[in-house]
Amino acid sequence: MSSVPKQNLFCLKWPWDVNKQPKSPNLCTFEGPWLFNSMQNLGSLVLNTFNSVSKSSGLWVNNFNPAQLAVGTSQNSNLKLKRKPLSPEEQVEAEHRAFASALASGKEATVIEFYSPKCSLCNSLLKFVMEVENRNSDWLNIVLADAENEKWLPELLHYDIKYVPCFVLLDKKGWALAKTGIPSGRLHVVAGLSHLLKKRRPTCNSSSRSSSHR
Repeated sequence: MSSVPKQNLFCLKWPWDVNKQPKSPNLCTFEGPWLFNSMQNLGSLVLNTFNSVSKSSGLWVNNFNPAQLAVGTSQNSNLKLKRKPLSPEEQVEAEHRAFASALASGKEATVIEFYSPKCSLCNSLLKFVMEVENRNSDWLNIVLADAENEKWLPELLHYDIKYVPCFVLLDKKGWALAKTGIPSGRLHVVAGLSHLLKKRRPTCNSSSRSSSHR
């Protein structure tokens, strides 16, 4: 009497076993009802989705570089910190406000420097002019005026400005006292500005006299 292989009464297939071929004929090959087939298909879909997400997540983690993120953040912050260059209209408005503020400060003197953005000699004097103002900030204001901007035309005509750089010395009431001559070089301009400041620089004698009268 021949022996017949015993069949299992019930069989479950996990989603990851769907595509596997049975190695032995004794293994379960039972195909369940449509409900179980649908569950198998759903399980396979979820498993494949999970695997694909895991692979993509691993790829993102492997490619992530904190240094690159930090560089990008610093570049953005640097872009925010950088000041946008002023337009000619904004520049002349800022210069006029500085001029009005200097005259309203009540200091002994104000020097207005007429310059041109294209003048290399004017640009070379910028640091020197700032140092002069810092050393004499207790009694002196120095402001800039773009001679190429037409909004300074009334002052250009009033002070008879025909060259740059040109420094005009004003008293505390805004009256012009003197100006530098035609520039022949940097040293010539520096000497001219120093000569202007000597005209209004407060002296120790005058300050002691004023204190004794009090």
